[in-house]
Amino acid sequence: MEERGLSIKISDREVLNSVTQLTSTDVGRSSGRDEKTPTNKNNFVVDQAPGFGLTDLLMVLTTMIWGANFSVIKVSFSQLSPQAFNLARFFLSSLIYLVILWKTGEGFGLRLQDLPRVIFLALTGITFYQLFFIAGLSRTTASLASMANAMSPIFIAVLSSLFGFDRLRWTGWLGIFLSFAGFYGIILGRPSGVNLSGSDLRGAFLILLAALMWAFYTIFARPVLQHISPTKLAALTNILGTLFYLPFAWKDFHNADFTKVSLGGWLGLIYSGSLALVFGFIIWYKSVKRVGNARTGVYSNLTPVFGVLTAVIFLGDKISLVQILSAVVIFGGVYLTRNGHQLLKKLAISDRKSCEAGRIT
Repeated sequence: MEERGLSIKISDREVLNSVTQLTSTDVGRSSGRDEKTPTNKNNFVVDQAPGFGLTDLLMVLTTMIWGANFSVIKVSFSQLSPQAFNLARFFLSSLIYLVILWKTGEGFGLRLQDLPRVIFLALTGITFYQLFFIAGLSRTTASLASMANAMSPIFIAVLSSLFGFDRLRWTGWLGIFLSFAGFYGIILGRPSGVNLSGSDLRGAFLILLAALMWAFYTIFARPVLQHISPTKLAALTNILGTLFYLPFAWKDFHNADFTKVSLGGWLGLIYSGSLALVFGFIIWYKSVKRVGNARTGVYSNLTPVFGVLTAVIFLGDKISLVQILSAVVIFGGVYLTRNGHQLLKKLAISDRKSCEAGRIT
């Protein structure tokens, strides 16, 4: 047991070194992208690697880390209160981000007009997201929380449309309707039966609110990333969000007895604070930089899949056939929201070609 713990600690140090190398090699100093990164006419990153490569492999690893994080946090609640554990892991992630900013020379410099935006992102993407996420996860199972969190892309699509970033067509609204239907199916299809007043329902809706906060963070990070590198933005929002989170969690953190935390509890804290909050975020933003937003976004659908699998295998969570089918409906809704219009265009072109071929023959 001690040897396993030692090997994991060594791995964490190696991961931190790898993260530092990743951020120091080609993180944009001011614009969030280096001069060699190709963009299209709308200034979005163009996919530079059409085949499956190292970036794709790292993204799969990231979604595995994030998916397993639901179960890691859930288990850690037996060692510490939810708020005490959460603040402890954010103290750790903030410390790591400080080291990264120092090693890369990024610093804390900001344009004055960007400061309110960064504060808004810290509040939505870190503080309020974590308040809803931790409260929701403490009230429901890791598997149900993972499936509920799959609604994030839907909120991103809705907010993008409402704030004029993207146009949402009728296929997108149909996809949104299907996704919400799938969300209710996940709640109502519990193996233990329907309990509309139970903690599972409250937990699922708190996770839904967390997904909404993440959507705000994702959407309004776009203009800020024109002037701040992704790694620097992730670091600043993490550090500021942790400071804003202090009033909500300090009492539990102060009263926690960390001397009674087991080796497994400390490893869970290290895993969640370093791999999920730092390594995963940096790989995610690096992927956006190297292969583009659309291709990176596809991998977000794997997080709830790995989350459910981890919870079922290691925590013994039970899921019903109705919940599995409801999750499929959510993924179908997400696909329709993102790609429905393009799919209809391809079908229309295919039908037109078939008609033309018929006239020729």
